[in-house]
Parts: sequence; C-alpha cells; structure tokens
Amino acid sequence: MKPINALFFLFLPVLQVNAQICQSSKELEVLPGKQIDAAHWEWPQEKAHWFDQLGTAANKATATAVLTKIETLEKQSRSNYNLTGGVLKTAFSGKAPTMMAGKYPLASYDLNMGCYEYICVKNKMKINGEYQIVFRAYVNRYPGIENAFSFQDEAYYYETPKKYNGQFIALHNFIKMDASKNVNSGKGFYQDIPEASVKEGDRNVYMTRHWYITKPGVLLFVPVSRKEYLEALLVYYERETLLIADKIKEIEKDSAGMMKDPQKYAQLYENGKRNLVIKKARYPDWQQRIATKKALVQKALKENTSEWLAQPAVVKSKGETYSWKNKYGPAENDNVWIDTYNADTKEDAQKTGSFTFSGFWDGKGGAVLYKYNPDYFNGSEKNQAKPYMIALTYRYVKTPLGKNLVENFTENFDFDAIRNLLE
Repeated sequence: MKPINALFFLFLPVLQVNAQICQSSKELEVLPGKQIDAAHWEWPQEKAHWFDQLGTAANKATATAVLTKIETLEKQSRSNYNLTGGVLKTAFSGKAPTMMAGKYPLASYDLNMGCYEYICVKNKMKINGEYQIVFRAYVNRYPGIENAFSFQDEAYYYETPKKYNGQFIALHNFIKMDASKNVNSGKGFYQDIPEASVKEGDRNVYMTRHWYITKPGVLLFVPVSRKEYLEALLVYYERETLLIADKIKEIEKDSAGMMKDPQKYAQLYENGKRNLVIKKARYPDWQQRIATKKALVQKALKENTSEWLAQPAVVKSKGETYSWKNKYGPAENDNVWIDTYNADTKEDAQKTGSFTFSGFWDGKGGAVLYKYNPDYFNGSEKNQAKPYMIALTYRYVKTPLGKNLVENFTENFDFDAIRNLLE
C-alpha cells in the first residue's frame, strides 16, 4: 500500500464541533482549548503509515520513542499555560535514510503540532481545518541550512557519475551558513522575520523561530579549507567535462539523424545543419574554457603556502545566475542565450563559466564554507535512527494566541532535555 503523507491532513475542511452560537471568532478566543496527541490521532489508518519510509522495525521504534519524548516535553512546557481558542493536534512522519558527511546513513523523522483555532461560521463555532500556528521538531535534519551550491544535471555529480547511491562529489556537500542561525547556541534561536516589523493582528505574515541543537563535545559543522575547496573544484571540472562531452555527442547524433539524405530531404538536411550550429553554440570553446579554469586552480594550489591553504574557504555569499548572448552567425538574431550558474562575476561567466576561481572573498562580505564533520556521525551505520541533531521550529502569526504560545515555549521548554537525547 502506498504510504499516506501525514501533511495531507493539514488542509482538511472546516470541522463542526458543536452547535455553540457565536457572533464572531474573536469571542471564541477565550474558550478552553484541548490537545489531541499523537497517540490519539484521529485517523488510525493514516497513523499506521507514518514511518513506512524508515524501513526497519528498530528505526520505527526509535523514532516513536524520540518524538514521543519531544511531544511530552512540549506538553510539560505548558504546565502553567492556559490554552484557549483552539485545538492542538500532533502527528509524526519519517523519511528514508540519507547520507550525511558523504558516507553516514541517517534516518530522519519529524513531529508536527498544528494549532487549529476556533472560528465562527454562520453564527456557529467550528474548528478551522487549517493552521497558521505550528510547532515542529526535525530529528536528524536541519531545515533552513542548505547546500552552498546547486547543480544542473545532478546525475553527473554523483560519487559515481549517473549511478545514484546517495553520495556526491565534495563540492556538492559544502554548506553556506548564516552565523545568525545560532547552531549549537544553547537556548538561542534564529527568527526569520523580526516581530517588530509585523503589524499587530496581521495573519498574512508568518514568523518562525528556529533552534538548532547538537550534541556536546564535538562540532557538527567544520570549515572547509581553501585546499579542500580548490581540490573539489578540480573534481567538478572533470565532471563538467564529462557532462558537456555527452551533450555534444547527443547534439551531433540528433543532427546527423536529420542530415541522412540531403537530396531527398533537402529542408530537413538544412534544419539539421542549423540545429548542429545553434545547439553547439551553447557550449562555446568549452574544452579550452575548462582547461583555463583548471590551470587557475592548479596555480593557486602550487604557488601558495600550506598555511594559506589551511585557512577557511570564504566564497561569494549570494549565488547568482548570469545570462549572456553568444553569436553563432552573421545575422542580427543569430545568437543564443547562455545561463551560467555559480559564477562570481558576469565576466567570469562569459570567459570561463561556472566555478571559475578568481580568488577568495575574505574582506568582501563573503561566506565561510562549511561541511558536516564526519567524526560527529560515528556509529550511525549501526543505528540509523539514533538522534544526532535536532531542529525545533515554532511558526506563528502576530495574534494573542500566536504570541502567547511561542513566548511560553521560548521561556519554558526544556532545551537541555532535548540536548540530552543526543548524548
């Protein structure tokens, strides 16, 4: 049976709970609230498939125990809080194991507690079928902390080209991380939108607080050295060469199929010739361009000291796409647009393309590259669902209920108990 996605139930129709008469939703804010925890989830058939993707019974048991503990801690944080105005509903879900630090399999699983507010519909109280306020826990993954670079034709950047095994070349796994996100900072949180910038009662702006929690004694993220970054670029150039060579072969094959019989199919033959020229124009001087990039990196590796190479790699903080025209014929419109990703400047994009090395960005507002620390995940191959890192988020709107719930959580949740789950 196909697994049922727990998030499907976030958008259920409005449910009527009783025939209580009301004039507006405002007056319902003071009515006593209630909670439906994961153990009492209303749809047993859906609950039975929460953890299908985790695979083993051991993984499912670990996920259940960890998420139930987090759910219990959240309940305890509200021991002196009077919940009114809605229903809290908690569901769990799991994801298939993925590779961390390039080689450690880790199963991730989540908790989702939505606040379904009381609303007044045609003078009757109902429970809203959607939520705006939600607490989430993510075990063994950090939403909001993303890989530094994106790749077109990703299959060429697998550990073995075009053979997926969950592992990639080193450059693919590097991370850019805003220092304000406070990874491993105790009770400190990162909030994406300052509350002061949002008007009171505005339900159209969602604010989210993030807590990123790691186990003590070992760093989850470590800086990528300049040497590591430069060596990773050389591997990338090898894959880029393979990718473009295959694309050129495909263009030549398609064009040749159109040019088989110039006497019988003269127009098709001309179309094939044009197709060959136009599509190849998207890869101008590609071999020389890659060779030039490679030489720049090899020069940097050879001419700099070991101390210089050991420093953290600081790169352009914001990724940009540069588009430029390459002319392939004499007519005014004989040109193609070329989109270039992961280039520092438009000049680099035009001269040599993606990942041209023209220096590090120290002192220019650059971002330090990080990677997951392999030492942090030792043992995950034996217990894929063991908690290694936990992210907590609280999304809210600037209403009395939203502010009260998030502030109570921030002040009273036992973050030390969460950290103890990782020891």
